[in-house]
Amino acid sequence: MQEIWAKSLFNRATGFIARGGFEFTVNPYVGCTFGCSYCYAAYLPQNPYPRDEWGRWLQVKINAVELAQKLAPRLAGRAIYCSSVTDPYIPLERRLLLTRGILEALVAYQPRLVLQTRGPLIVRDVEVLEHFERLRVHISIPTDCDEVRAAFEPKAPPLERRWQALETLAEAGIPIGVTLTPTLPIRDAAALAKRIAALAPQRVVTQEFHVGRGFGANTAPEVREQLGLWGWTPACYQAFRETLQAALTIPVHEAEQGFEPPS
Repeated sequence: MQEIWAKSLFNRATGFIARGGFEFTVNPYVGCTFGCSYCYAAYLPQNPYPRDEWGRWLQVKINAVELAQKLAPRLAGRAIYCSSVTDPYIPLERRLLLTRGILEALVAYQPRLVLQTRGPLIVRDVEVLEHFERLRVHISIPTDCDEVRAAFEPKAPPLERRWQALETLAEAGIPIGVTLTPTLPIRDAAALAKRIAALAPQRVVTQEFHVGRGFGANTAPEVREQLGLWGWTPACYQAFRETLQAALTIPVHEAEQGFEPPS
């Protein structure tokens, strides 16, 4: 872990995030210790370390809360995405409290906020989140199989803890989204669709692996090889989307179409 003194915290949104209607992104950290093999953030040119070291380094913006307190009045009602190139609830957040401090600074100014995470630690902040009037929390559950999860997301939390986090948030009345981005190999599509539907999420998003370095998953050769080992094909993905849509009363969004700020 390296501590850095950030000059900025809320950056103008670009790319798919801006196209989705967000004005700003906020990232308390640079890098991500979950280290998912497909993460588009690993390919960013501004990363200080090579791509093959993704997940093994982290820069911490030690003045993030101070900056948030200073800048929050300018963000009243603005659309903010947290986080675009890290996970705001990596394990170190438990003691560093940077994401929590940012949320506490923002809540009085009521931005339109989407939080995206794999970290069940987010339930720690329920008492802060429930004070946001225009908020949606997306939790990534890209597969129904922890063996698959471990192959692609070896340092990310187990799936069951993420389900529990979604249930806790929903019970607290916090709007939730389930993101399957990218959609990893799935063992029992019907059972997974039923479990997602039971949560009554406000947003469900899927995404196929694709060529290029755009939003979501990069189909680097080693990742394509992983998919092949699991027998996961574009036809499997489309069949799952159809099963999922049949189980839901809301549309299943594709990739960046599913990431818009709450109105």
